[in-house]
Amino acid sequence: MSFIWIILLFFVLIPIGQAVAHYITSKADEKQLPQGASPDELRALEGQVRYLAERVEELTENQDFLTKLLEARPASGETAQIEDTRR
Repeated sequence: MSFIWIILLFFVLIPIGQAVAHYITSKADEKQLPQGASPDELRALEGQVRYLAERVEELTENQDFLTKLLEARPASGETAQIEDTRR
């Protein structure tokens, strides 16, 4: 009985899976950028991508800075102990 399952797997299921994968990749190739994109449009797109990359880099730097500030800040329990000793 297991021999039948092996034959079914190798000769039926795997080729069907390969056909589905080929169909999906061929559809993805059709959805690429149109061939008639002008150089001006591509330059504008490149500028927008660079702008977004700079903003993401700034956000990352700000997040790192805030993380360092929060790590250096004493915990709220420690602050309460310091205030109690001053009185």
